[in-house]
Amino acid sequence: MSSFPQKHIDIVGIGASTLDRFIVVDYYPTGREVQQVVSSTTDGGGPVATALAVAGKYGARTAMIDSIGDDMVGRHILDDFEKYNVNTAAVQVERGANSGVATILVKHSTGERAVFFERSTASEPKFLATHKQLIEDAFILHINGRHRNLMRAAIDTAKEVGTIISLDGGAQRYDEDMKPITEDSHIVIVARDYAEKYTGTTNLEEACRIIHDRGALIAGVTDGANGSYFVWPDGTTYRCKPFLQQTVVDTTGAGDSFHGAFLAMLTKTLFKMADSTNTSTINETSSSLKAVDLLLNCTHSDLEKAAIFASAVAALNTQGIGGRSPLPSLDQVYKLMELE
Repeated sequence: MSSFPQKHIDIVGIGASTLDRFIVVDYYPTGREVQQVVSSTTDGGGPVATALAVAGKYGARTAMIDSIGDDMVGRHILDDFEKYNVNTAAVQVERGANSGVATILVKHSTGERAVFFERSTASEPKFLATHKQLIEDAFILHINGRHRNLMRAAIDTAKEVGTIISLDGGAQRYDEDMKPITEDSHIVIVARDYAEKYTGTTNLEEACRIIHDRGALIAGVTDGANGSYFVWPDGTTYRCKPFLQQTVVDTTGAGDSFHGAFLAMLTKTLFKMADSTNTSTINETSSSLKAVDLLLNCTHSDLEKAAIFASAVAALNTQGIGGRSPLPSLDQVYKLMELE
């Protein structure tokens, strides 16, 4: 019997969990100087980790697979996951290892970021039987390219049982090794930089089409304040307009929150569809209705609502410092959506 039954987990994530330290400054230093900070804060970080925290905040049942150190930073990472209802039973804590830390300078006037990263010294987690069961029972496996060996084993499991594979292709994260991983994923939502490098075109609508033609059921490209572009499973295109804000405090986590919010809304749809079939465990046997089958049957309305919700969450998340702390309430999100 699985220790992670479907009734507890919707989305499983594999990636790096970090502690983010934010320092807001009037300008980036160009040499030796003393400058008073405008403000500072500490937040949980990591693209997949933050996406799971966002999804957890908005009602999805999430679990993280990663390895961290047993240091004070690691304890803070686990505490922050708990705050956002992320299951950490599959996060391995390695004795004597250091957890990952990012120090982020944020320019006060524009919200631009300069990131200085200290990589975790914890070993890449091994693919365990509990991980396999966790993925088999979930709706979605969310990845971004970290922990390549573990991730490939997880992808193989997901493909065998029909668990949806969701890829976050962030800026400056594309390399040739990511090409087959991208082609194996069912939901591919990537940043402009990733899309251009993967497809070879700067036309984002064309890039979406290429991503879709290469195997993605849902292909998406996000372009910040310019909005996002999608191709749905049946080949229909969709342009999601941005929710422009008068000011931007910090863009950290905007893309991650977009992914988390999109997946949170999608899992609500998948759960309703699964519940209507009276299937207790979506991927239980080869004859059961699989999560990928459910995805293929989502309506345009369901998918567009997920994209609009994600766009609103990402926009509101730029109104404070950090990738998670400024996350809006559901009431705030729906209010913004109603104004448009």
